[in-house]
Amino acid sequence: MSFALQVFVSSACHELRDLRASVRDWLQNLGMTPVMSDETGFPRFDGIPPYASCLRALEECPLVIGIIDRHYGASFDDWGPYPEYAGLAPTHAELLHALKLGKRVLIYVQHDTWTFYEVWRKNPAVFSSFAPRGLQEGTLRMFQDLKQRTPAPWLDHFADVSDILQSLNKEFINQLYLQFKEREKQAADLTDYFLGKISEVAPEVREKIAEGLNPTLIAERDAMRVRLEQLEATLQATRGEGEEKALQLQHEKDEVQAQYDSLSQQLRQTGLLLAQAAIKDASWLDMVRRTMLPAQPGRIPFHHSEEVALRGYKAAAGGRKVPKLREVTWSRLPERESNLHRGYPAGRIFRGEDFVPGITITHRRRGEIGPPVGNSDYIWQLPNTYYGDYLEVASSANEPESFVSWRDHEFQVKNPEGETSEWVLFSYPFDDPMLESVRIESLTQGKQLLSSGDPQKAVEPLRKAWIFADRMYGQGDPRATESKSIWEQARRDAQLAGLRFRKGDRLHVHDGPHVGKSGVVEQILFGHHHAYLIQPAEGEVFQASDAQVESTRQDSPS
Repeated sequence: MSFALQVFVSSACHELRDLRASVRDWLQNLGMTPVMSDETGFPRFDGIPPYASCLRALEECPLVIGIIDRHYGASFDDWGPYPEYAGLAPTHAELLHALKLGKRVLIYVQHDTWTFYEVWRKNPAVFSSFAPRGLQEGTLRMFQDLKQRTPAPWLDHFADVSDILQSLNKEFINQLYLQFKEREKQAADLTDYFLGKISEVAPEVREKIAEGLNPTLIAERDAMRVRLEQLEATLQATRGEGEEKALQLQHEKDEVQAQYDSLSQQLRQTGLLLAQAAIKDASWLDMVRRTMLPAQPGRIPFHHSEEVALRGYKAAAGGRKVPKLREVTWSRLPERESNLHRGYPAGRIFRGEDFVPGITITHRRRGEIGPPVGNSDYIWQLPNTYYGDYLEVASSANEPESFVSWRDHEFQVKNPEGETSEWVLFSYPFDDPMLESVRIESLTQGKQLLSSGDPQKAVEPLRKAWIFADRMYGQGDPRATESKSIWEQARRDAQLAGLRFRKGDRLHVHDGPHVGKSGVVEQILFGHHHAYLIQPAEGEVFQASDAQVESTRQDSPS
């Protein structure tokens, strides 16, 4: 059983490949699970661009490590369900998203970048004359954006990867400690609340709590009560028959009364102690299932169904239970609940029974058989909030796309032992006339922007039009296929507009892993940051980004 904590690593991928590998190895040696977009098994989500999938994956990680070097990266306007990050590069969006969600974030900034930022901040005009090779102004703007956040994030500088690893050795445990202290305070606040409520109830209610928690003491006390009643009746019946006998009965009654009072006091004290212990346990369970859900099966203090049942979850003890999924829908959610911060504004809601800790969720398009092409299994995801009969998965509140995107999809849940539920179709009270008007409006807007020569701005409305058509009418419907085709063309045109060179141009690489090489652009790779596929005079073809190359011609574009 794995107990690995998930840690998201945010940085430019290709320019820092060796550094990222060192951080990955360091995390794995500590028993952590690094979540990195360039690693095998990184999750992808249907209907959103690959770089936007990083934000979904980040939401599942309690701790984020950000590394800022010289390279800013390609900016994207199409961020799917996260439109607030339009125009930003992935690393910029990831770090802002982590801070927005209140994650523990460690940001490391390359020493030269930090130093030059201070120069740039005071006089941006000197940037073009004195900037180190490869340092992009977008990186400095990102750094400034992060520094201006309130509260300011944790920041440190580094010269090489050894500085980062040395800092992580000192700071990593501190950040985890702060995170757990915050959660401990949340649990303590909730415990104090429940204990306060118990002290406010009437004495007879508190006594019922004690009775329910300690039946043995109740039986002894009841026997004493019966004995007291018998002695009182006998004492009344023998009055006048002799003073000695009356004194003897009164003495016996006083002894029984003392025992009865002692048992009653013991019962009250024991019952209240047990009640307090039960409430503390309840508050801990509530805190666990709301704020400490594991990043993978098993990372909570329960190990099997019997223990789950003993701790009060709605999961039957004994045997392997098959979870029952009854409904999957979408809903807005309050920011705070039970004095705890939820951390997301909306979610997909799963209702059923026999959900146990470590349960995972997957989805597929209705009618599909088997996992995605090339995969041996479905992609399983853990919920953000867990109950024995209720699960939540964080979602954007960007209506109506936040729920339309799951239309015509079905879901399945799986308990840690491997038992799965039946597939259940996503349900929601869709307003089809309203959705159709949004689809047509988005398609019209996108076409107008495309025809006016602004493909960058056309990408988002065209993507939206395709998603709505695809979910409302099906993948093969002409409305869906037409919208998808126009959207893909807009994406190609938008990327081409951001590239200086074209197929057949001769380029020289001045930065990156292929520095010093030259060759001819053999192909433009759409959807790739390293968009140029270059054939050198000798050797194998390689990829490079626009920022890494320059033309070998003197009349090249600036």
